[in-house]
Amino acid sequence: MVFTIPELPKYERGNFTYYSPALLIFLCPAHSRPLPSVEVAYHYKLPNCPGKSSIGIIVNFPPNAATPPHKHAGASVSVLVLEGTVINKMNDEETQVLTKGESFFEAPCCHHKVSNNYSTTETAKLLATMVVDDEVVEKGGYGGLTVIDDEFADVKL
Repeated sequence: MVFTIPELPKYERGNFTYYSPALLIFLCPAHSRPLPSVEVAYHYKLPNCPGKSSIGIIVNFPPNAATPPHKHAGASVSVLVLEGTVINKMNDEETQVLTKGESFFEAPCCHHKVSNNYSTTETAKLLATMVVDDEVVEKGGYGGLTVIDDEFADVKL
């Protein structure tokens, strides 16, 4: 299968919601893309690595979703694609297109420049396992695990 890499996204900076009896519609500017939702699947302190935790995060990408450029607070991150197809670019490495069952690794301080759902019609889902210093979560909560680039600081995952 051959994939083409779409242009870099602009990010949604807030949703406006319209309610009707049968529908919930999210309205956003036509030039922006939705953000993924994230949920903590597990959090274990590592007894053989004092001061470290292993944290599993499920990342759900709606169709056409994208994350802004970010880092992961010094964590080592292993990622498995559970559903769909995603576009991934780290540091100045080549852009990758990954499908269900494929994985990638982010070294500490890696700059995750592109993390997008490839599809405009299907969802994608990732399992990210982070090995991180306990103090990152103790000080900043789970939100402290993802450090968005300053240019996109108003975008919240």
